[in-house]
Amino acid sequence: MEKFNLKNIKTTTFEAVLINFKINSVNVDLTDYVIEMKLRKEYNGKVYLSLTSVSNAGITITDAVNGNFKINEQIIDIDPYNYIWDMKFTAPDGTVKIWYGGEFLIEKNIT
Repeated sequence: MEKFNLKNIKTTTFEAVLINFKINSVNVDLTDYVIEMKLRKEYNGKVYLSLTSVSNAGITITDAVNGNFKINEQIIDIDPYNYIWDMKFTAPDGTVKIWYGGEFLIEKNIT
């Protein structure tokens, strides 16, 4: 799993994150894939934010053949905390893999 960390301030616009999905330097064709992302405070704990590529509900596959997708720009209004997250990919044949994850810091706002 490739790890990278994300950060945002509570109730502000999270800027879109563009990702080019590759395995061994080769773009993965995401045609008919479903991508899901969840934020939790602890492993197997309550889900505080859930995004999916189904109907572009937080994740959009922008160029399936070339493996391009994005976490959409959106307002994130959850309690400040350093959450953990991962991203699950379900292939058309039903194979499920987790390829990305890390920490997602939501900071307090002042105004």
